[in-house]
Amino acid sequence: MEAIILLAGYGSRLNRQDVPHKSLLPFGDGTLLSRHLFCLQELKIDRAHLVLGHNKETVEDYVRGLNLDMPIEFIDNKVYRTTGNTLSMVMALRQCSGDVLILDGDVLYPRSVLTDYAHQSGPASFALVSGDIDDEESAKVLLKPSGIIQAFITKRHLTGAEKSQFKFAGEAIGFFKLSGQDARKFIDLYEKHEAEYEKVLWEIPFTEFAKEVDLEAWTTADRNCFEIDTQEEYEHALNLFERNRDTYG
Repeated sequence: MEAIILLAGYGSRLNRQDVPHKSLLPFGDGTLLSRHLFCLQELKIDRAHLVLGHNKETVEDYVRGLNLDMPIEFIDNKVYRTTGNTLSMVMALRQCSGDVLILDGDVLYPRSVLTDYAHQSGPASFALVSGDIDDEESAKVLLKPSGIIQAFITKRHLTGAEKSQFKFAGEAIGFFKLSGQDARKFIDLYEKHEAEYEKVLWEIPFTEFAKEVDLEAWTTADRNCFEIDTQEEYEHALNLFERNRDTYG
């Protein structure tokens, strides 16, 4: 299995001029990014594809300094300021030849959550955690009666019809898997709708993709998973990390 980490974004909401990239926010002796990479190395990932944009040279130098025992490929998204992370993901998928594990670069999670997900989930699946159905910002996941993913809803509230017709499964953590075959299907879908999809978050095309491919919902009971967009969210995540070092590994 190969892996993709989406790292191109600017992280303007964080407003930390002292940190060259959001993925380099410190946690203990490491950073968000080093935690991702050492966890992938532990999983014996064949190759990690890092999609970069903002301060890419700094991130590349940092990664090289980790002296990882895992092949790394750096992919330069030169248009990261005007596009969404869907384009970054497709740029990396085009370089993959088989099954792939995809991670948002701004997520903190206990190492066991990612390793359990990698070992236990199906080849086309999304990791979920329990969430607030009324959280407008979160990536809310709806399920069909069969238990397969129906849609991803983000940056808006659910409609009454959505609440009544589908089961709310929780919030997408920010890591998911595609089989090699399904990765090719996703690239095809993207290329058919490139003008629409190149500027959006991955949740948008995956709702359409769910009409073609059965996407499994894999839910963890561990709620110590956080997407970090703001300084307030970082401080909250860091506080929990410091108080629960054994949990985060």
